Amino acid sequence: MKDANVRRTRLFLDANVLVSAAWKDGSKVGRIWQIEGVEMVTSNFVVAECRRNLPCAEQQNRLEHFLFTVRVLVFPRMPRLETPPPLPEKDQHVLAAAVLARADYLITGDIRPFGEWYGGSLCGVRIEPPGRFPLVLEDV
Repeated sequence: MKDANVRRTRLFLDANVLVSAAWKDGSKVGRIWQIEGVEMVTSNFVVAECRRNLPCAEQQNRLEHFLFTVRVLVFPRMPRLETPPPLPEKDQHVLAAAVLARADYLITGDIRPFGEWYGGSLCGVRIEPPGRFPLVLEDV
């Protein structure tokens, strides 16, 4: 029997992870949903970005399928950190939402703003690309 008081590893999923999973049937990124013992979260702003970037109804349906097991945090306006890290303005809300969600990991394939932090932490959240994440979790 699982202990209800044990906190599961919390993953914050960036838009590119969700889009990659939904882009085509059988996407390798979709394997993240097979990892046991994790809680996946994202934000309403990330979901809106995904919906804008998936052109086909079939992709939109796959996105909804993946989102069924992802907790979507709803922010009335884009979240911000009091002391923003050195990220482009358009990426600030992703990290802020991950921090506010108390995520253990931010899973993102967005190399330009986040790549230098892969394998490290930014504002207390470990940054990992989706392709490496299952291996990282096994090492914890």
